[in-house]
Amino acid sequence: MKYQILQGDNRETLKTIADNSIDAIITDPPYGIDFLGKAWDANTGALETYAECLRVLKPGGYLLAFSAARTYHHLAITLEQAGFEIRDQIMWLYSSGFPKAQDVGKNLHKKQTGERSYTIPAEDIPKLVRIEGDLYQHPDGYPVRKLPNTKGSGAADQYGGGKWKDTYERVVEVDNPWAGWKTALKPAHEPIAMARKPFKGSTTDTVLEWGVGALNIDATRVEDRFPSNVLGEVEGYQKYFYCPKVSRKERHCGFELEIDRARMVEIMGGYWCNDQGTPGTNGKSVWIPHTGLIYAHGLTQVYNEWCKNNNRATGNVGNNHPTVKPVALMRYLIQLVTPPNSKVLDPFCGSGSTGMAAVELGHEFIGCELDPDYVEIANTRIRAWNTPDPTGTTFEELFECK
Repeated sequence: MKYQILQGDNRETLKTIADNSIDAIITDPPYGIDFLGKAWDANTGALETYAECLRVLKPGGYLLAFSAARTYHHLAITLEQAGFEIRDQIMWLYSSGFPKAQDVGKNLHKKQTGERSYTIPAEDIPKLVRIEGDLYQHPDGYPVRKLPNTKGSGAADQYGGGKWKDTYERVVEVDNPWAGWKTALKPAHEPIAMARKPFKGSTTDTVLEWGVGALNIDATRVEDRFPSNVLGEVEGYQKYFYCPKVSRKERHCGFELEIDRARMVEIMGGYWCNDQGTPGTNGKSVWIPHTGLIYAHGLTQVYNEWCKNNNRATGNVGNNHPTVKPVALMRYLIQLVTPPNSKVLDPFCGSGSTGMAAVELGHEFIGCELDPDYVEIANTRIRAWNTPDPTGTTFEELFECK
């Protein structure tokens, strides 16, 4: 397995890559919509970044970059300014997700009455009485609605203790002319810019000289039909193309999320003992190599420090990147534009989905990532995804993604 992730500003790290050395660039850059208040999502990528991408890409090489519906034009214009030729736009459709919208009727109701909806505290949830469907009654007399599961949607992370928690919100009865009016549609697609580095001469000559410049139609056919520029839930096609949002197993690939204290002791090579260090199972003390005898209530802190010193991800953390793409989708896109045994680049590496797919397909992978925490997560996921499972479990069985 051959891959590396360059930590730092990609406008600088890309300068360490040689001219005309990359066969394909598959990336999920920022969308420029200030997603969840993340500073890195303030634009769709700097012009300097894409200029460096053009330089390192082989003539005829493709760049595939995700974007959002309302900011795609910024990305496309920036790519053209950097010197790329826009060849097409691939549309990825999906059924999950949520609208980042304001409820005008609720806002007006709140302004006029001061009454607002709010999330029900966990201690009140057992008191709720179900009326029908997702509607409940609170003992204080007001209606409560169970909210849709937010897993994978980028909404507030409710992950804890290895399980996703149900959330409930007080229902505010809105009776004004603007009831039911909101400020945005539910997103159901993401456009992918298909750009190519210009070249001199014919495509055939470019393919012969550089090995890139064409699309691998046979590898991405829908049975015996040509692949199209639409991927997703399309009647008659979805069983071949549809890539759901990332499963929990795939998102947290390489991380142990539900580590109890017994497992912590086992991982560190220690044993349970009494206050004098004699082995036993009274659960009060633990002996850990290089640490010695400790009280059990301090075990989690010692384990976290041990993980840090041994370059291991701690339990109950996992992959917290908010915009994880399915590996199956990245694998399809790589196969579309990348010859075998090539070098794939992702200048906005994030949590490493492109790298997971590229290494799985036998390519060399280079990623660039500004955040050191995401670099660690990406390395963990790429390594775990491409390490054979000792039980012989296949990717399909383990990650449910193919």
